[in-house]
Amino acid sequence: MSARHRWFLRGGLALLAALYWGADGRAAVVPIMGLGDQKEEEEAPKDSVVSDSTITESLKQRLLFMPFRDKSKYKGEWDIYSAVPRGLADSLRGSAFFSTVSIDSALVRLKKKELQGKLDVERALAIGREVDADYVVLGQIDEMSMKRFRATVPIGGYRSYQGLTTVRLYPYKVIDGEAAGEVIREIAEDSKRYGITNPAAYVPLEKEYFLLGQMEWGSGEFHNTLLGKSVSRCLDHLAAGLDSLIQPPAALKVSEPKIIEVVADTVRADTGENGQSVLVRLSAYINVGLADSVQKGNKYGVWDKGRELKDPDTGEVLGTSLPRRVGVVQVEQVLSQHLSLVRILQGEDAVQKDYGIRAE
Repeated sequence: MSARHRWFLRGGLALLAALYWGADGRAAVVPIMGLGDQKEEEEAPKDSVVSDSTITESLKQRLLFMPFRDKSKYKGEWDIYSAVPRGLADSLRGSAFFSTVSIDSALVRLKKKELQGKLDVERALAIGREVDADYVVLGQIDEMSMKRFRATVPIGGYRSYQGLTTVRLYPYKVIDGEAAGEVIREIAEDSKRYGITNPAAYVPLEKEYFLLGQMEWGSGEFHNTLLGKSVSRCLDHLAAGLDSLIQPPAALKVSEPKIIEVVADTVRADTGENGQSVLVRLSAYINVGLADSVQKGNKYGVWDKGRELKDPDTGEVLGTSLPRRVGVVQVEQVLSQHLSLVRILQGEDAVQKDYGIRAE
């Protein structure tokens, strides 16, 4: 066969293939000079791999702070309803166990009255579910003020100044609405100046007392005041209190905690004018439960069984690689002493039966 005939034969076969694959009504492209194979290779879908940093972040408990109710009778211009919880979220930045959902996610969903912390637990939990939070944290500001105390001596004016902050936190677990407890912290920052002293020494504190409300909340000037120092220390103590109250899951006691079955759940979602759509969500069963102190909301890392490694030259099997973390699951129901139902939060494409789980 001549080269010309071979060229026509190849072109005819390519045209037939293109017409065949385009028979479903979509536009068909005829591959030219073998470039079709190269294009297919370039467009081949890559394996979806969840980064380890993403998995680590998913293992953290997500906190959503709601606006705090004010019982301190504060009358100034500061928006302490959202400023205090926003500052508390900043204090938790870098935590190994907590991450925070932006408070703005809650503010845009609240009515005017609710922006002042006047909302009930069920309303807060509903918003928490909308933004995939693990806990919603309500709060109350009992005290936020700067005080001054007059000395009993006839000279010297005021002798003692104090910044005082008292805040209560009420965290609730979103998955079941249960209260996690209460955290309350009261922090006083004193001027530590007592006795008969030159009255001029108190001018800066007098200025601070009278002009405090004119400072910008959170500014460097504010943080240098007695009240600013009191607020900062209070937020740090509240963050530590949350860390003590909400603990990571306990170590699992069974010899081989693992995924024993992966199941697909169909969920119907309301799409408004278009009616309903059916979503598929993967869940799984794990072989730990009440006997291992497993609780609703606990999160566990999922680890594969390692990959078979071969000698690149001889093909000889050398062994198995170390297991790697491929996903995260969260307990939705504790069913018995050694059985729980979990939702797969990360790694839906990677999590498989018999993969191990670890409390992290």
